[in-house]
Amino acid sequence: MKIRSLAFASLFLTPAILIAGETNSLPVSEAVSATNMLEEITITATRIATPQEKSPTAITVITRAQIEQSQQYLVADVLRGQPGVEVAATGLPGSQTSVFLRGAEMRNTLVLVDGIKLNDVFNGGYDFSQLAAENVERIEILRGPQSTLYGSDAAGGVINIVTKRGTCLPTGSIETEYGSFNTSITKGSFSDSLGQLSVAADGSYARSDNDRINSDYEQYHFGGHARYNFSDRFSATLLANYFHNNDGSPSDIYTQDPTARLKTESALFGLTLNADPTDWWNAKLILSHAQARFDYNDPSYANAFPANNYSSQGSLLLDHRNQIDFQNVFTLTEKNKLLLGGSFENDYADNYVWASSVNPNNWPSTNSTSHTFNSGAVYGEYDYTPFKCLTLTAGGRDEFNSTYGTHATYKVGARYTAPTETIFRASLGSGYQTPSISQLYGPTAWGSNPSLRPEKSVGWDAGIEQPLFQNKLRFGATFFHNNFNNLIAGFPLENVNRARTFGVETFVAWQVLTNLTVRGSYTWLNTENLDTGAELARRPENSGSVNLSWKICPKLEAEANVLFVGQRADNNYTDSSLPYNVTDSSYTKLGLALRWQVQKHLEIFARAENLADEHYQEVFGYPALGRGFYGGLRAQF
Repeated sequence: MKIRSLAFASLFLTPAILIAGETNSLPVSEAVSATNMLEEITITATRIATPQEKSPTAITVITRAQIEQSQQYLVADVLRGQPGVEVAATGLPGSQTSVFLRGAEMRNTLVLVDGIKLNDVFNGGYDFSQLAAENVERIEILRGPQSTLYGSDAAGGVINIVTKRGTCLPTGSIETEYGSFNTSITKGSFSDSLGQLSVAADGSYARSDNDRINSDYEQYHFGGHARYNFSDRFSATLLANYFHNNDGSPSDIYTQDPTARLKTESALFGLTLNADPTDWWNAKLILSHAQARFDYNDPSYANAFPANNYSSQGSLLLDHRNQIDFQNVFTLTEKNKLLLGGSFENDYADNYVWASSVNPNNWPSTNSTSHTFNSGAVYGEYDYTPFKCLTLTAGGRDEFNSTYGTHATYKVGARYTAPTETIFRASLGSGYQTPSISQLYGPTAWGSNPSLRPEKSVGWDAGIEQPLFQNKLRFGATFFHNNFNNLIAGFPLENVNRARTFGVETFVAWQVLTNLTVRGSYTWLNTENLDTGAELARRPENSGSVNLSWKICPKLEAEANVLFVGQRADNNYTDSSLPYNVTDSSYTKLGLALRWQVQKHLEIFARAENLADEHYQEVFGYPALGRGFYGGLRAQF
């Protein structure tokens, strides 16, 4: 017992000590389960726990089993091919990776871990390049405006990462993988419970040389989750996450910077107190602290960018965020639920940029930015289920920001299930996005403008979902439309642009045999800058995926995947001989994964990525990796 207790403490406290010193799977309601096609999963990202089948909001859920089947290390790679989701990396693994929901800007996607905000304080948005999937129990994707429940950064949608919980019996695993480009990944996890205490902890280390000069990366992650049940009605949960990256930064293929490096460290700590004072009242208090450090250094800046007349360049960015969120769910009757809550957020960023000039008389050149944001909000939502087949929701939010004053948003939705089991969904909501600290108070060379106002948006969607043949075949489609106003653009930055996005997300899932499942998804997206008539950058008009899962025998499983991304408009920031407005070519990417359960505690796995060796780029000037083969072992106890 003492040994197990010490193991708990050491694994969970590792992140704190360090700080002190189905790919392309469909939504669960849209996916086919070989064991239970109607498996009911409760969604937490909507704040009121709701079975996914009964939610008026278009939601995708990716389970732990689907993540393991995909064999992907990063959350970004798990997200690729999901309906309404576009992933764009500036080149190779380890480089900045953006996620767009329904054509909205990356800053309009709010990223949460167990309900705690991760978005960058200084620049807004979130870089998915370092978010490992090892400790993820499931991923919930809410598409469409979610500002009513979550405020700024959620105008396009929300991605909520739910981490692993402790298990009743001690379990753990050790996994090692090696493959092309001298890529190696090592992962370990452990979970257990002792009476009223449950603990889960994990760690991972990954590195690769990639295939360009100075494009190598090294990253490691530690995470811990502990829950203590004081009684049947009161519990406390402690969350800790730590990420560390050391990445080469070669810039685009026209620059080929040989020495630039970016080192990042980020940590997240959260305490959640959950109570059920009565049978009809649930209260949840979340206290959290997040911090990040970005250290960029380029010793040979003059060689890479000779026109700038600087011999070296660098920057240091420090982010801090403190959050308090208190929500209450009142079950007034079986048909009526009321959510009331409030939140407070304190954001601080300190950015220091320097450059040493070729002329010694002008050394050094510096620029520093420090600023603090404070914001508070009250929010509420009413859920009414007059009949089992019908759910109606309505909500509102009023938020106060120390820079902009107050801002109100709303959202309404409905879900109806017909006698034919056909599910109809529709929602309408507004969103807003506050300018980032860098846009307001960053270096003058960036075009910052302290007079910027929040961006605004209104979006709606309507969809249908139909199961057939005892749910062995399931298909559906959702139409969506979003309008964005006061968009920030130009130099210096101003609220001058308007944009529109609309499209259709479709899916089909078919359990051909008890051991064979085929899934497909297709998204048609139309985007337009209403002021210029141009398409929005890096949003393909056509994209989709086909996934085949085959359990060849009880111990051998295979998964094949085809990802298609159509041509996209993009911007050329790299080659002056080419026009500013360019087009990225379409591409098709093939993948194959195998898993063999050698015996109860040992598994062998292998996968091939970009099997056809497709040459493509998700961002102009930054080519992606070619064909790669990877394999490894997983031991479980």
